[in-house]
Amino acid sequence: MTVRMSLSGANLKTSIVEVRELLNATERRRLLEQLAAKRGVCGAQFSTDEPRRVSVEYDADVVSALGILDFFERSALHAQLSVRRERPLFALPPVTQTALY
Repeated sequence: MTVRMSLSGANLKTSIVEVRELLNATERRRLLEQLAAKRGVCGAQFSTDEPRRVSVEYDADVVSALGILDFFERSALHAQLSVRRERPLFALPPVTQTALY
C-alpha cells in the first residue's frame, strides 16, 4: 500500500527506514496511515522485496529524517535509518599521477 500526497515546490527527500519487527498487513496499513498523517510526509510504502524496509518521502523543510525515525520509535518500533549508496550525478575524471621534481 502506498500513501501519497502532492506538494509542489517542496524540498522533497526520501529516507529508507528499516524496522526490526515484522508487521502483518493490518499493522503495516495502520502504520502507513499514521505516517501519512504526520506533517511534512508526502508518501510512504513498504518494500515488496524486503518487508521490514519502509521508503518515506517527505518535505525536508518541514520534517527531518531524524523526525521520521522518531515517529517509528514513538510507535514502539525498533527502527534505524538505512544507509544506501547513491550513484553520483556526474562521474569524476580519472586521477593521473604527476611526477614532482
